Amino acid sequence: MDSKRKGQTATATENSSNKKAKVDDIAKPELKEVVHAPLTNFPDSAPFFMKMINTKAMSIKTRDEIIFSCERTDNLTQVFKGLINHRFLSVPVFQQTDKKRWYGFVDLFDIVRYVTSHFGSEKMALEQDFWKLSEAEEKFKSLTVNDVIRGSSIKKEKKYCPITQQYTLYSAFEIFARDPNIHRIPILDNNSNRHLLSILTQSQLINFVYENLPLLGSKKDLLVKNMIGIQNQVITCKSSMLAIDAFKMMEENNINGIGVVNDAGQLVDTLSVRDLKGISADGALFWKLYKPVEEFLEFLKNDLTTLRPRNAMYVYENDTFETVLTKIYTNQIHRIFIVDSFDSKKPTGVISLSDLLLQLFP
Repeated sequence: MDSKRKGQTATATENSSNKKAKVDDIAKPELKEVVHAPLTNFPDSAPFFMKMINTKAMSIKTRDEIIFSCERTDNLTQVFKGLINHRFLSVPVFQQTDKKRWYGFVDLFDIVRYVTSHFGSEKMALEQDFWKLSEAEEKFKSLTVNDVIRGSSIKKEKKYCPITQQYTLYSAFEIFARDPNIHRIPILDNNSNRHLLSILTQSQLINFVYENLPLLGSKKDLLVKNMIGIQNQVITCKSSMLAIDAFKMMEENNINGIGVVNDAGQLVDTLSVRDLKGISADGALFWKLYKPVEEFLEFLKNDLTTLRPRNAMYVYENDTFETVLTKIYTNQIHRIFIVDSFDSKKPTGVISLSDLLLQLFP
């Protein structure tokens, strides 16, 4: 196993079938780049689109190399530890016969879900060192990455849309915006070798938009209430619900995060797949999963190495695209909830990274 960084799953709008239908032609693995004409209803946004068209997707990257990867036959425990040590949500998987040929991704959420479903609450809820438990369990010691891949929805539900190094940033933007089920795009050398060169994420494109905000023209003044494709059916959980059940709720609804509300229905926090990064070196997250969401989040907030907002982030329907973008960028979050008012804070909608990018492609 080599010494990187997907996180799978979805956002709170990933089950939006109408947006998925828009990209049946875009999201196929072997696609040829087609650049559509820039927007005409926001002509002062043309400079931003021209910059996307003239920028190669390969030029946007957070690292110069893939610093962590695995093969399908690698021991699951070692890959799990690697994800925790690097604080990554996912790791690229390569073919054993060609160690540069990309196969897919395996996510932290996949592993946690696999472990909790196969070992049961009787063992996992105990406050113990998970690694010692895994060493004592024969069936866990023999598990490989391939076992998790076969046991997860990686082939049926997860969607990857690899592009080659010649693609422009415009095409990457459109892929992310049109299909909410895609959260990262592998950049390959070509469609024959399929050697992984880099990985492009939604967050990287959000950063690009923020850094080029002045080029958006009047588009940055678009009101939340006028945004297209926003999911108004908000999925939430009570702060008293067990964290493990809240994560199961995400899986059942094919989403990546949910709002946390109190008994009065007020938005008090959020819970997302990214919070699984809070697994400590002793694997203590597992027993924490069997605590109420409120306690689980308190564990994370008390961990100085965990970067997350202390409170729920939200916007109002009369806020602008710029306000939403700024809050998402500065707080490094993947979704932000829309609330009805400051006093009641009842969630009425949610804006994911995909939703935000979609506003650039009406």
